[in-house]
Amino acid sequence: MESDSKLEDLRSVLSCVFEKLGAESLTEPDRVELVARAEVVQDQIDAIQDVIDDEEQLAGH
Repeated sequence: MESDSKLEDLRSVLSCVFEKLGAESLTEPDRVELVARAEVVQDQIDAIQDVIDDEEQLAGH
């Protein structure tokens, strides 16, 4: 399923962002930008997950 592939890609991106957030040499502006990116990626993950959940509910009925 295409949604699963996109979901895995986004989760990978989010994981990388969190790794970067853990870097000790991170400046405050970089940290703020990374947090903003993480929020956008998480919103995309949530939207895809909602579609998957809706498809599963429709298939179950």
